Amino acid sequence: MRCAAASGGLVLLAACGGGGGGGSGGGGVTPPDPGTEIVTPGLESYTTQHNGYARVRRSQSEGPADDAILAQFDDADPASPAGYKSLIAEAEAAYTDTMTIEVIAEVDGNGDPTRILRLTADQAPVENITEASGKYYFRGKNYVWVSVDGAPIQSGYDETGLVDMVIDFDAETASINLRTGVDAGSDVRTEMLASDMPFNVSSGAYGGPITLSVWAPGNEILEADGMLRGNIGGDLSDVSRENLTTSGVYTAESDRIEASGIFYGQHPNQIAP
Repeated sequence: MRCAAASGGLVLLAACGGGGGGGSGGGGVTPPDPGTEIVTPGLESYTTQHNGYARVRRSQSEGPADDAILAQFDDADPASPAGYKSLIAEAEAAYTDTMTIEVIAEVDGNGDPTRILRLTADQAPVENITEASGKYYFRGKNYVWVSVDGAPIQSGYDETGLVDMVIDFDAETASINLRTGVDAGSDVRTEMLASDMPFNVSSGAYGGPITLSVWAPGNEILEADGMLRGNIGGDLSDVSRENLTTSGVYTAESDRIEASGIFYGQHPNQIAP
């Protein structure tokens, strides 16, 4: 038996105490499997109070002045402070009710980013996760911002840059392939292949250490180690699995590279050709 209590718009479940004292082998409720702990230093993760979404956030604030700028994006006035803007205004109908993607940057006179202050991926909760088994697939978009040898930021983007992601409930792992190329909408080629990262079968979170490859000028391929964290959302009682979405944030750094990125996607059958 479970008791439900409302708190801040969320429903919390708590075990109810039984009647008089029972024996040591009494019929207590078996607690759910908490799943594998996802450890991703440098990436914040928590549940938002206003809508109960699973948040992944990377703050790159350099002090009180940046904090004051970020506070202006968080207040009730949607106007951006001069010299700063939110780079991704994601308004696609496919994601409106399932996630919020935000990248706050300092920009030049042309509106191009010169410094990333914060990346946030808020993912709607995953439901009926205990009913899931087998493998789930995702594809979608990838953004990355890279500085090589202290040079100005290069922006990378690929509409299909979340090339493939596989969540394996039975193995409790997540594998992901992210990339960007060089074309009219992207300045830098990058690629990441991460296999068998831990996946939490209770919360829908996944992540761990990653290595990002960056093609520098002259086709020199540089590598930087970092962290990635994401979440899946949707109702897993839907046997078609097509309502599921995912989003996450990553960062990588070496003596020559500083990079941060964000990705999001959904079941391949829901992506328009």
